[in-house]
Amino acid sequence: MSVVKKDIVYRITPSYTWDISPKKSTKLFSVSMDEICETCDSVKDNKISLLKEENKKLKQLVEFYRKELNSLELKTALDSPAVPLGEMIEELTSTPEGKLAWNDAWQERQREWEVLVKEGKMSKTKYYRLVNGMDQMTLAEKLKTAQPNISRIEKPGYNVPTNTLKKLAAIFGVKVEELIGD
Repeated sequence: MSVVKKDIVYRITPSYTWDISPKKSTKLFSVSMDEICETCDSVKDNKISLLKEENKKLKQLVEFYRKELNSLELKTALDSPAVPLGEMIEELTSTPEGKLAWNDAWQERQREWEVLVKEGKMSKTKYYRLVNGMDQMTLAEKLKTAQPNISRIEKPGYNVPTNTLKKLAAIFGVKVEELIGD
């Protein structure tokens, strides 16, 4: 009695073992290694193709869920009222840890702005506006001018008129000399 290829079955279990019919296992050596490898490769190739198909389906599902999530986020953002920045900051700084984190972040940001001023990438006018927590519209109102004028005088290298420098110094609470030079 000899073992033939159809009597050997590869069962996919966590340990991946070969199962040979007990009644015909007396002459195991009559099956060649090539036949066993061929069977193994066939099972492996089938399993790989099934896994690839499953992977493709899962990727499509993930992409679908990602799009749905983005859609829901957008819908929620459009349906929900905007939270004013002041309220967010107030909530963040309501604890001692929040205040400390806020102050640390603010100081780090100021240091970054100072570097930009030293490198000539930011004007002192813009630096003082940012340090004072103003936007261009607010500064324009205080200077009694239009916002595009603020944008222009904040460009590095722009020659700000003396009259405007005096007004800016008063608004920022600094000396005119601090707004001039490098």
